[in-house]
Formats: sequence, C-alpha cells, structure tokens
Amino acid sequence: MGSLTITSGTLRGRRIQTPGGSQTRPLLTRLRKSLADILRPRLSQARLLDLFGGSGAIAFELLSNGAAAAVVVELIPKTAGLISLNARSLGVEQAVEVLQGDGIAAIEGLYRRKEAFDIVIVAPPYGLGLQQKAIASLARHPLLTPGGVIIVQREEREPQAAPPDGLALVRTREYGRTVFDFYAQGASGVQPLQKA
Repeated sequence: MGSLTITSGTLRGRRIQTPGGSQTRPLLTRLRKSLADILRPRLSQARLLDLFGGSGAIAFELLSNGAAAAVVVELIPKTAGLISLNARSLGVEQAVEVLQGDGIAAIEGLYRRKEAFDIVIVAPPYGLGLQQKAIASLARHPLLTPGGVIIVQREEREPQAAPPDGLALVRTREYGRTVFDFYAQGASGVQPLQKA
C-alpha cells in the first residue's frame, strides 16, 4: 500500500492511501493538477462521476477544487473500500458515493436511477479498449447535464475513441504519454475549458 498527496484546493497537502500492486495506476500529481486547472470554470458545485475509480485520487482532487459531489465506481472490492476509507479520512464522506462494480455496467444503472453529472471521468486500465466501450455506453445512456463534459484518459499509443452519435470531441490535451480527450453532447452550448 502506498499514498499520494492532494495537490491543490481546500484539501491540498492531505494524503490518501493507494492500493498496492499493479492493479491501479494513480494519475501523476502534475496531471491531476492540470486536470483540475482545465476544469476549474465548471467545478463549482459540480456533480462528477468517476467510472474507474482506482484510488479515488481524481475525484478527491476535483472535490478539493470545488466539486460538490462524486460517484466513484471501482471494480475491486478492497480498492472500493479504500476509497470509502479515504473519503472518511478527508472528511468528505457525505459528498462521495462509492459503487463497487464494473464501470461500464454502472452506466446503465445510473441512467435508470435518472442520475445526471456535470463531469464524467473515464480513466480505465490501458490496453483493453475500455475507453471506446465507455463512450459508446455513455452515448446510449446519456448521463451528462447540459453543457457537461466527459474526459477520457488514454495512453498515447491507444486509439482515440471515435465519438458516437450524440457526442462530439471538443478538445485533446497531451501530457507526455498520457492523453486526455474531452467529449460533450453535440458541440454547442459547451462551457469553455480553461487553458492549462
């Protein structure tokens, strides 16, 4: 088991525990900060969904920077428990719902619950084609609020997920070998993203 530090916002400097082994890949500190900077104009009171939670670091970073609530989905039961533990240790357990299960399968369930999110994070394990599957499911089961955004993380060698009907690719940012692709419903009415 390891740990990492939240790098910005009200929880800056606080540490969270991360799972041991190679099953999760916590996003590097500078990338979490860059993502928070890009999303800053839309974070105030935002509801966010993280479909492949891992350590929960992305959700906690965005909550630290003004997001109001997060639903975090994590496949591995022990890791899902660790996200809940981290939420309690940070004092944000009221703002975090942890769902243990498959991230892509969770999309339909959340849609049936009539959930809506301002920000959806898709940061799955690399090399499994999960980015495209998640985007396709999010197009079939829309969870975005008007003007909301989906951020897909991939390794530079992986193909960009082609936007299905109903979603448009609005921005791509590269940080070394890590790439963030930003999708929105259509392309009009999307709140601009901050430069970082």
